[in-house]
Amino acid sequence: MKKINLFLATAMAVSLVSAESILKPINDQGYGTISGRIQSLTMYRDFDSKGANGANSTLGIVLGYTSPEIAGFDAGITYNYAGEIYDNNASAILANDEVNILNEGWIRYNFGAVSFSNTTVMAGRKINNGEVFRADDFRQKARSLETVQLETSDLPSTRALVGHTGRMSNWIQAGDHWEFQNYGDVFSPIDSGINYNTDGVTWGEAVNNSIDKLEIALYDAYAWDIANLIGTRIQWDASDSTSLVGYYRNEMDVGHNDAHESNAFGLSLKQKLGAFSLEPGYFGVRGDDLLFQELTTGINHALGASMELCSCQFAGGSDTAYLKAVTKMKSTKTVLYALYNYTWHDKRPFDGQELNIIIKQPIVENLMIVYKGGIGYRSMKDGTPHTTDTDHRLFITYAF
Repeated sequence: MKKINLFLATAMAVSLVSAESILKPINDQGYGTISGRIQSLTMYRDFDSKGANGANSTLGIVLGYTSPEIAGFDAGITYNYAGEIYDNNASAILANDEVNILNEGWIRYNFGAVSFSNTTVMAGRKINNGEVFRADDFRQKARSLETVQLETSDLPSTRALVGHTGRMSNWIQAGDHWEFQNYGDVFSPIDSGINYNTDGVTWGEAVNNSIDKLEIALYDAYAWDIANLIGTRIQWDASDSTSLVGYYRNEMDVGHNDAHESNAFGLSLKQKLGAFSLEPGYFGVRGDDLLFQELTTGINHALGASMELCSCQFAGGSDTAYLKAVTKMKSTKTVLYALYNYTWHDKRPFDGQELNIIIKQPIVENLMIVYKGGIGYRSMKDGTPHTTDTDHRLFITYAF
């Protein structure tokens, strides 16, 4: 493992003097595309809520290959590795451990031979970033599915997907969450009553833009013996600078998971003001804690990018008001991002608030340094001491 980490560090250092992908000469030969990244991630957390602090660094590589299309078929493979090179104190609270996994391995067929060139069927391990499942590449790997799925954009003004997934590999690098697991294990951290294997998740989603300035997404995901999710996301572009976005999600118990029901509502305003993009919004959950959310399958909502330090925004009986701001400095190409939220609870003995800040700075082509930091404050209602949690992350990423 030390030899692998030394190799990755050397490769990253060599990349600093390259203005383009080091694999461009190989990819230009036409035998397919090799791509990937080398990334270091250093983290520090100080959690009053756990009475501990910890730090560590990992160095990782993502290496992928996609074949040329032959007779309508192509295939892809992605290997993901990350190794810990430093740790201090309670580093387990960082969820930034080691990864060693074939994160993708798929074969796909394109129906161009029958005049449906934008329709494919795919089987294998694949990262999906849609309405139900999100990639959420928050550490050293993205969420991936073992799946069979049919996807098309040949329908007028519509992108649609139907599929079934039997196992999922999460982004969380703690314990065995990064391995491919049955969905009984995927959902069990949210609902302790789910301690059995299931037949996976069958889902479908469609995004339609047939009405001018209006985008409507509809989706349904049936987690066998766990819950059925049905939801919608609607975006109306009132002008080039103003959009209104609404969300609704319903989860209902099925099979063994008796008496689960949850409803989530969201509304936000996206507004461009000069060099800034602002998004004030609201997100609320009624009933039980959401099962389909950031810690499990992902959630297509602005709060899906929250660091979730103290607020518990996806808990039943919670209401969250938030404000997001993004801008880019033209002179240095620096991207600045901030997300503030305040969450108040009916069922939990606290209210919480959180501020996240992201600074992205490109150095040379394909090389990026990113700082992501957060501070959360939990105000207790039961007389116990209030807590403050802080989180700092530094990414150095070379993509090729």
